[in-house]
Amino acid sequence: MSVLAATLRNARVQRSIPAMRTARRHLGETTQGPPPMDFKANIKPAIEFFTKDPVSYTEFKQQCSSLRLYAFIAVNAGIVVSLFMDPPKSSYWRTYSPLYFFSWCGGCFSSKQPLFLTEKVEREVDVPDVYKQLTLSRRLEGAAEEEEEEH
Repeated sequence: MSVLAATLRNARVQRSIPAMRTARRHLGETTQGPPPMDFKANIKPAIEFFTKDPVSYTEFKQQCSSLRLYAFIAVNAGIVVSLFMDPPKSSYWRTYSPLYFFSWCGGCFSSKQPLFLTEKVEREVDVPDVYKQLTLSRRLEGAAEEEEEEH
């Protein structure tokens, strides 16, 4: 091989810079095992977590990673089933639960009362008189008698 050919070959080959060689730490964080969302491939390491003792840390880590996928699904499914079997008793849950959605949709199409008022609503309370009582005496006239009857 000629000197010119050797020089061209060395120019094409990228030499690693010494600083770049020392920057790599070799911590073992390379990708090993099946992809995280591959359910079929992760079932074997997940079962081996219970049946086989790991030989190395890498094998133990893969077993834990595979088991984590199924544990997450199982915990969330358990929470959802628990909420459907024994829902909270609050009115907030009854209004915003997933089961209320269907009755809300049905109520949108079969409204018994009109959405807007068709006539003026008449009340039994005389608002100007109540305001005058509260501003002058800070009490309502009939409220003191009702409290005495209860005690």
